[in-house]
Order: sequence, then structure tokens, then C-alpha cells
Amino acid sequence: MLVGLKDLATVDSGQRETRFWLQILSLHGYIFSSLNSILNSQFDLSVAKFDVLAQLDRHKEGLALGQLSQNLKVSGGNVSGLVRRLLADGLISKKMSSDDRRSFIVRLTPKGDTLFQKASGIHKRHLVQCFQNASAGELEATSAALKSLSALVHAPKKK
Repeated sequence: MLVGLKDLATVDSGQRETRFWLQILSLHGYIFSSLNSILNSQFDLSVAKFDVLAQLDRHKEGLALGQLSQNLKVSGGNVSGLVRRLLADGLISKKMSSDDRRSFIVRLTPKGDTLFQKASGIHKRHLVQCFQNASAGELEATSAALKSLSALVHAPKKK
């Protein structure tokens, strides 16, 4: 069976996108795993717990669980489990919203804030170490390219 040029371009195109995706996953996996390891060993924090604390650090007034879930781009069930564990660790507090009695607001506790500030420093230093062989220009250019690509991926599909 003969493959037309258009079909060949589609096959090549699909391979290119697959290779690109696998490269992103490989880089993400390496950094995620190394960050998870260092945060766990030094602070008994997973990257997921760290991400919750980072959101709450950005929103000192606290966040509703639904908003936290949206910000983290994870399901409500995932957030509920993380919140439960962070509450048990004394790193966050949870109170009923005064605006909506069906909603709960979570905030960093002083203990959580102190731990996050320490962990955040390690997190930043570790990322600097991970990317130490890349120049600032390479990081900026790659970041800009990824931002542009993200906009293209999120754009309405052409018909």
C-alpha cells in the first residue's frame, strides 16, 4: 500500500509531537522526583503538599477548597486528602467561610508558614542547581517558547 505525502507528513508530525511530549515528561519527571526526594528528606513534605503551602503563602487571607483545587489543577478529592494530611501535621487551619457556610477556607498556620519559608529556600536552590548548566538567556528563551506554545495549545482549534 502506498502512503501519500500528506499521510507521511501526518505520521512524521505525530512522531515529532510525541518526541516533544516525552522530552517534557522526562524533564518533569527528573526534576519532580529530585524535588520530592529533597523536600521529603529535609521537611517530610511531598511536592504536592509543598504546592498547597505555596498557594496558601500567595493567598495569606486563605483559599476556599474549590479555589485551591482550581489553582492546583487537581480534583477536589486530591485536595481533600492533602488538606487532611496538612491539618494533621498542624501546617494549615480550616474554618467555615463567613460568606458561604457550605465552603471552608484554609490558611497557613504559623508552623506551616515557618516550614514553607524554609522549604521554599531549599526548593529554589535545588531548581537553580538543576538548571545550572543552562544560561539565563537559554532559560528565558525556552520559557518564552513554552509560554507561546501553551497559548497555541489552548487556542481554539482550527476547523
